[in-house]
Amino acid sequence: MTFRRTLRACADPFAHGLLAGAVAAPLAQTKGRGPLVTAVVAGTVIDLDHVVAARSLRPVAWWTLGDGRPRAHTLVLAVGLGGVAAVVAGPVHGWAAFGGLASHLLRDASDADGTPILWPLSGRRRIPRAAYAGGIAGLALGSWLVSRASAAPAGRSVHRRRGHPARPRARRGSGS
Repeated sequence: MTFRRTLRACADPFAHGLLAGAVAAPLAQTKGRGPLVTAVVAGTVIDLDHVVAARSLRPVAWWTLGDGRPRAHTLVLAVGLGGVAAVVAGPVHGWAAFGGLASHLLRDASDADGTPILWPLSGRRRIPRAAYAGGIAGLALGSWLVSRASAAPAGRSVHRRRGHPARPRARRGSGS
């Protein structure tokens, strides 16, 4: 394994985490850091399947998988885990988990080694860079839309959003 390939493999988890964070960043505007953390964790932890596929605890074995990335690197998994996260933590976290995983898969599918992103529907392992860029932009747009949809409507009080009745305001200057 060349030094350049080793360096890239070591930087890969950080790149996946940064990309997942960038895709989920619009969610942090209205929902705080929680969904951002969900996306970053989902976008990096998926690479644990390399340990299983390599049948080794040695990092060099993970990075030099003969057949490319494992089949768990698929949108079916991203959709499934996004659904589980939505049930457990709510729809914003579900989208964040899906976005983090999908960003990881898109990046991997644009590499020279590729990944079976559409398995079991298609065995194709590579996507063009333009599809990768468009997919990332679409995920970021989706995060922005989820953020807007989950934000409280303008003009409503904090008490009403939390299920409490609005407190009546005292009138000023009525004199009676």
